[in-house]
Amino acid sequence: MRRAKRYRRERAVSRLSHRELEEPMADRDLCGRTLGEFVLREQIGEGGGGTVYRCFQPSLQRHAVVKVLREPKRGDNGAKERFLREAQLASQLDHPCAAHVYAFGAEPDGVLWIAMELVKGTTLEAWIRKRGAMPPEEFVPVFECVAEAVNCAHERGIVHRDLKPSNVMLTEHGGRRIAKLLDFGIAKADNESVALSLEPLVGATRRADADGPVTSSDPAGRDWHLTPSDVGIGSAPYMSPQQWDNARAVGPASDIYSLGVLAYRALTGRVPFPAESEAKCREQHLHMEPPPLGGDLPPSFDRAIRRALAKAPEARHGSALDLASELRGALPASVRELLRSSAGRWAARARRPGLLWSSDALADVDGWTREAPSGALSELECSFVAASRTRARHIRWITRSFAALVAAAAVVTLMWRSAMHARFAETEARDARALAEAKVAESELERGRAALLHGEPEALAHLAEAYRRDPAPTTAFMFARAAQSRLAEKARLASTQGRMWWGTFSPDGGRIATADDRAAQIWDATSYRLLFTLPHGCEVYQAIFSADGTRLVTIARTMVRIWDARSGALLLDLKAGRGQTPSDFYRGAVSSDGRFVAAMDAGGTLASVWDVELGTLVARLRNQGGDFPNLAFGADGWLATTAGEDARIFEPRGWTQVGVIHGPVRSLVLGARGRMMTGSSTGEVTLWSIPGATMLRQLRKFGEPVEAVAFSPDGTLVAAGGGDGAVQVWQADSGTLRSQFNPGHGKIVDVEFDPKAVRLLAATSDGTAVIADVSQGLPLALLDGPSKALRIARFAPDGLRVIGASRDDGTATVWEAASPYRRWAAAPEGDACDIGMSSRADRRFIAVGCRGLPTRVWDTSRDLLLAELPSTTPSEANDFISAAPAVSPAGDLAAVPRGATVELYDLPGGRPRRAVEHEAPVSAIAFTEADSGHAIASGALDGSVRVVREDGTDLAVQASGGVEAVAVLPDGRIIVADAERRLRVYAADGTVVASLELPARVMSLRREGAHLVALTNCVATTAPPFLIDLERYRVDAKLEGHVGCVLSARWSSGQRVLTAGVDGTARLWDGSTGRLLQTFKGSPRFLGDAVLMSGMAIAGDANGVLRFWDAASGAKLWTLPVHKSAVIGVHLEGADIVTRGSTGEISRWRLPQSEAVVDACARARPCAIVP
Repeated sequence: MRRAKRYRRERAVSRLSHRELEEPMADRDLCGRTLGEFVLREQIGEGGGGTVYRCFQPSLQRHAVVKVLREPKRGDNGAKERFLREAQLASQLDHPCAAHVYAFGAEPDGVLWIAMELVKGTTLEAWIRKRGAMPPEEFVPVFECVAEAVNCAHERGIVHRDLKPSNVMLTEHGGRRIAKLLDFGIAKADNESVALSLEPLVGATRRADADGPVTSSDPAGRDWHLTPSDVGIGSAPYMSPQQWDNARAVGPASDIYSLGVLAYRALTGRVPFPAESEAKCREQHLHMEPPPLGGDLPPSFDRAIRRALAKAPEARHGSALDLASELRGALPASVRELLRSSAGRWAARARRPGLLWSSDALADVDGWTREAPSGALSELECSFVAASRTRARHIRWITRSFAALVAAAAVVTLMWRSAMHARFAETEARDARALAEAKVAESELERGRAALLHGEPEALAHLAEAYRRDPAPTTAFMFARAAQSRLAEKARLASTQGRMWWGTFSPDGGRIATADDRAAQIWDATSYRLLFTLPHGCEVYQAIFSADGTRLVTIARTMVRIWDARSGALLLDLKAGRGQTPSDFYRGAVSSDGRFVAAMDAGGTLASVWDVELGTLVARLRNQGGDFPNLAFGADGWLATTAGEDARIFEPRGWTQVGVIHGPVRSLVLGARGRMMTGSSTGEVTLWSIPGATMLRQLRKFGEPVEAVAFSPDGTLVAAGGGDGAVQVWQADSGTLRSQFNPGHGKIVDVEFDPKAVRLLAATSDGTAVIADVSQGLPLALLDGPSKALRIARFAPDGLRVIGASRDDGTATVWEAASPYRRWAAAPEGDACDIGMSSRADRRFIAVGCRGLPTRVWDTSRDLLLAELPSTTPSEANDFISAAPAVSPAGDLAAVPRGATVELYDLPGGRPRRAVEHEAPVSAIAFTEADSGHAIASGALDGSVRVVREDGTDLAVQASGGVEAVAVLPDGRIIVADAERRLRVYAADGTVVASLELPARVMSLRREGAHLVALTNCVATTAPPFLIDLERYRVDAKLEGHVGCVLSARWSSGQRVLTAGVDGTARLWDGSTGRLLQTFKGSPRFLGDAVLMSGMAIAGDANGVLRFWDAASGAKLWTLPVHKSAVIGVHLEGADIVTRGSTGEISRWRLPQSEAVVDACARARPCAIVP
């Protein structure tokens, strides 16, 4: 049979003429030919990528489609191999929402083909053309099918690159609409360095749809295809910006963008960028923002799709499922969600019968449960439904019983029935109102949750409304987190008229000066009471205190004035020189000794300098005009000016120009020791020596315009921020980048260090100010309030408050500058750190050992460094986890691994106590788990185990392989796990009590009572953790569910185990049976550790973020950035959360009680919800 088929195929090839062989195979009609087992029957589609045929597979008696791809370029010998590799990947995509690939092949005459499932139905494109925009409640289930298929492809390293409505087929199955994703013809393997070169060519596509053909002339459904070059691959209206630039380098984020366009098209009936040419389409996708969805679609849909259509890949959703989840959350609440919400309220309010559902509502539940899988309802929900049914039956029984009395007592019964009907009607109406209320509350909650997770200001309004309707604990938690930033506001100072241009504290912190469209004002900085109004009659752009705080210099449009800051009296009105036209002033500066005042006009052409002591104009300095006038005095009296082009430097004795820095200079600042820093409109940040204008170093070479630059008070650090929304901090002497952060969605308009140079303040154009940790670039406090852009933000002299002036908002806001969450932090140590903790329940004693650096031991409950000890020396074995330093439960003894020795030190102080010697490098250390005592066990790579006790009864035993984990139980038993997958339990005298063969090698052991959870060695295996019974000495269960290595496993209350893994999930298990109880999803990268706290699951991820979930439902609640490095440890100390980063930093966090925040917000004016 095989020979016959091959013979027929070879004869068919031999009949081709020389002209046909030169012609690309996809351009010929191959009907009647057999490719593999598929007989081509009818050509049903043709495009740039090839030709599609309906075919028949005789062996399985089924119809299919075969796509014949265009012939590869001449000389591309690897095209066939790449095609086969890509087709093999696509064939592995087994998902019910994706058309299956049956077979593929490469014929001797160069024909490359793929046979796929024939899906009958209507394409989404044809549906939209016939019926218009798809209603959201119909579209979201369709989109979820497509998203699942795309996510499945991404997990297998496949990027589709041609997602569009014509590649989505809508079919009916069991009365339900099912979507299937078609055509992976230009898919790309994400993990391959060379993409498949058989991409579609330029040309309009004809596709036979159930409802008619799709042509390239239709503006709503253009289906252009591009050449296989670096320009782009895909269908132009749906191509991401990355596909236009270099399609061979696209990743999953490109498909997210295309899904966003697909959703836009389905929901509105149009594409977001309906250009008439490829060039215009490319320009729009690269640079234009999509227009709003419009219509009756809620803003949450628009927000989700705008995020998917972000130009930068990292700004889009982390996965296709995340986008689908956000669209699902934008829909009105489902029956399932309403049931969960109603059952929760019923339980929270003592199971009041009035909260149960009526028969009509139960009918919806019955319809849902018939389609839902078994076990879909929780125990509480089942109880709620059962109680509702009982109550409904009782009501029906009462109705029937009383109806039977009608014949016996007609008049009485009639009256009774009227009363009962009224009561029942009232009950039904109440139930209907409760159901409607639940729907609204659920909708507001989901919209608020999405906004909170994305850091959007709309979160507070939605969550406040959800909390008002249903004050559940999780709702209160999210509402409190959204409201927290508003509570930092201490005062809002209003302008006398119009815009607010300036706000600053006096040098002693006792007063505040503001400037607006008509006057300057001086306020008491404690009571925020207005003290003086300083009239000008025109715009006052700046109000600058003298160094001693006794005078205030105001820079107004037509005047410069000096006031007594203590009394508000006018001291000097600085005039232009005799016979000279007054300038239109805009920016000013005061010398550090207060003697000179300089002011520049709005055009940047002239800077005037006055001697305050004499009250006379001493210089008029010509400047190159421009749109960005700026000037500044240095500590040594030098004056620098610019207007957006060159910067000029003037000496203070004769005011002659002594240097020039060629522009375009957008911002500048002068520091001590003859240093000057500039930021340009082309993104450069440069440090100079003055007065010679000699460049010392260029800190940044390109980027968006730099709007603000600053020196730290001691001159050791410099900072810059600008149009890209990023803030960077450098060491001034070396130019080394110290840290960077991106505080918000707008550009940076001002930056300033606090007096100690440990925090940095950044003001943004979106109306917020952010305080960040200088050493890490970690945002500590978000100062929210003004609805318009800030113009300036300044620390108080003590660094405890901040003032920001919002020009168009007409207010100056004063905030508390403290972080609402972080209570203490230890700075990063190094790049590779091993961290050990005491075995106490609170794990308050932590030892940090980083390569080549001292080992530091901390008591985190007291924020106290107990000792600095010698550095650890890691083992060099490739498949062993290095031993970490350890601390005794009482925190009075530390153990440091140094090669083949364990060195013991007293705490606090670090006095050496003794050394424990091995013959090979130490690979594991553990103190006893008893609350007191100093028994310590150590194991080495040669299998030796030493147990040192404080009573001097040392013990030595030998394992069967290199030691990977040890533990000393409170009863004296010693547990040793080795590289031979053997776990031995020794009695206190060294007798072997038990020996178990383990499923995998072990990295660590965690005990709870008579149970042990063993975490497997991630270097050697990806096997799941497993549970060990320490009474029966057996392996009880494996915790199977994570994809890849599990990094953390810890016991929680109720004999439960919480794990965290590299798959970005945390999972909660029954510690007795190993049954999975809940999965917490949401991290794009690995989770390093997880804990349970107050009904929430909390986990730290590789991005340095703490993620919070509702422990009962698994719903995401909130995220909190805690480190710049990966979070590798999380533990609880009372109400505090202590986190550990991979670079050795430790931080302690406290979340204010939700109820306290909600109560404070109810009393605080700043918490008022503003549009």
